[in-house]
Amino acid sequence: MQTQQFETVSDRLKKIRLEKNVSQDFLAKKLGFTQKAYSKIENNETKLNVDILQRISEILKVPIEFFFNNSQQPILNDFSNRTGGDNVIYKNNATEKMEELFKDLIKSKDDVIASKNQEIEMMKMVYRKLEELIGKK
Repeated sequence: MQTQQFETVSDRLKKIRLEKNVSQDFLAKKLGFTQKAYSKIENNETKLNVDILQRISEILKVPIEFFFNNSQQPILNDFSNRTGGDNVIYKNNATEKMEELFKDLIKSKDDVIASKNQEIEMMKMVYRKLEELIGKK
């Protein structure tokens, strides 16, 4: 009987670190750890608390949700910068919802601008009519 392998937070951490071409030593130094201490995190030999995971997500520039959400899908690979910079951007359901909200916000903004432009045109027309009336007297 075959057992199912589950990806751990440590597995995902190692995966994204490698995708971003970042060494354990580099990440360890950024966190104030030794490389050996950091290696224990990736090998699941030491407990990883949320504060450290948040710092790691900031250093690797990935959302912390990446470490927990199974629906991560790479949507952009830019390997032009091999210095540990942004190589992969991940998109998940929360990102899609934020994009929807942003589109709705932009549409609302455009609607308000259109409405204000109509008001301006109406005021110009009223102003011209008033000038005509004043000019006739």
